[in-house]
Amino acid sequence: MILSLSAPMEDLPINLRLLGIDHRQEPINRPAGLALYQWFLCVKGKGEFISDHQRSVVSEGQGLLIYPDIPHIYRSLSEDWTVHFAGFDGPVCSSLLHSLSMVSSGVYHIPHPDIFKNAIERFYRIYVSGDPSSKGEILSVECYRFLLGLSRDIKYLSPSELVPENETLRLALDYLEKNFSRPVTLTDLSDITGLAKEYLCSVFKKEMDQTIMHYLLMLRISHAKIYLIQYPDKKVTEISKMCGFESPSYFGKLFRREVGMTPEQYRKEQ
Repeated sequence: MILSLSAPMEDLPINLRLLGIDHRQEPINRPAGLALYQWFLCVKGKGEFISDHQRSVVSEGQGLLIYPDIPHIYRSLSEDWTVHFAGFDGPVCSSLLHSLSMVSSGVYHIPHPDIFKNAIERFYRIYVSGDPSSKGEILSVECYRFLLGLSRDIKYLSPSELVPENETLRLALDYLEKNFSRPVTLTDLSDITGLAKEYLCSVFKKEMDQTIMHYLLMLRISHAKIYLIQYPDKKVTEISKMCGFESPSYFGKLFRREVGMTPEQYRKEQ
């Protein structure tokens, strides 16, 4: 489940913006990063985090911190990679995280993962049942408590290996991220990268362990899941167009195949 929390009327020192609970994590590639601080807890399975040509593996019970605007990729290394996460921003975040020894993006050993789990549950309870007039302030206080509690005895784990830079792959992934909402062809990607279509497909499959078209499909499904929650008043047909699907019925068929339920069911269960 993912919740996109409404922004308060005026910014607070810390603002909780995103909340994820038992989320089966899809592959994410953000060439420009995200304008939020993000803390993840791996609750099941295993994934990898790649940034600045360095790779780290995040396993069950470990945490992943990502600073704003940091180019990064993270994806599963097991079929059941499941995470809790919180996304937040605010003017005190940088100085606060540094004072709590959370100075770098990457994987952290968390000796007391229940602190993370309990905080996520508190965030959710406050969001769904709290007083709307004070909800933002209460979540801000709880976010501060969460970071303070999480800082106890955490340890940054150095990246396990370097990832060779692949300019061709970066160009292809950047293009897909920026253009997933419109029709994309192998010819488009061939023109962008300067490689023949067959060779480009081979390079992509070797590096990403999936075809270009499957990656594009999962990218669109990933954005659709977010939009279904973020825009509850939009019809599924509108969401499908926003994510690059020309046929709403085809979108529904693929969504059900990949997610295990229809878009309407997914929206109701979040």
